Amino acid sequence: MGKNVFRFLFLFTIVITGSYMIHIGVINTFLLERNINIIKLSYIFNSAFTFVFTMLILLLSKKFKDQLGFIFMAGSLIKIGVFITISKLNNFEINKNVFLDFFIAYLICLIFEVYYISKFLNSIK
Repeated sequence: MGKNVFRFLFLFTIVITGSYMIHIGVINTFLLERNINIIKLSYIFNSAFTFVFTMLILLLSKKFKDQLGFIFMAGSLIKIGVFITISKLNNFEINKNVFLDFFIAYLICLIFEVYYISKFLNSIK
């Protein structure tokens, strides 16, 4: 499992760093007015939460095999709630543009989570 965790972390770091650079590049290329701090927060928060949550799912996969779907859905809901709370505490304005900046990072992390967790769970059957 340690080899799989290292592989996940390595690939995830490459994907999330690349997507962050593309995101910032698009904003700079089209001279969009965005709060770069909330984009940084979004990528850092989603990356950390994705890693911790994925490791938690892998640890709980044997003990709570039948409840993993519910745990996964609850984790996704908690991720959005915690991010909004952190944003409010840091006085970031939540509007359509900010939500889109959050959602891009969220979606990339979610796709990576689902892919890796499903691949792992299929391998232990």
